[in-house]
Amino acid sequence: MKKENKMEEIEFELDNKTILKLALLAHEKNITLNDLIVDVLKQGIKDGEYRFEHDKRPQLLNEAE
Repeated sequence: MKKENKMEEIEFELDNKTILKLALLAHEKNITLNDLIVDVLKQGIKDGEYRFEHDKRPQLLNEAE
């Protein structure tokens, strides 16, 4: 089963120093700032999913009535 790549528009604020660092990194990779941010977000989600699936600690599940 193939996952559908659905893009959503999100809005967040970054300080100028962070934007400059990200812009320089994007320039080094020869990609746009937007593409870099999308890649960073995708990798962060993938890392979070991996940690959730491989975490040895017990999970607390609350069921609502």
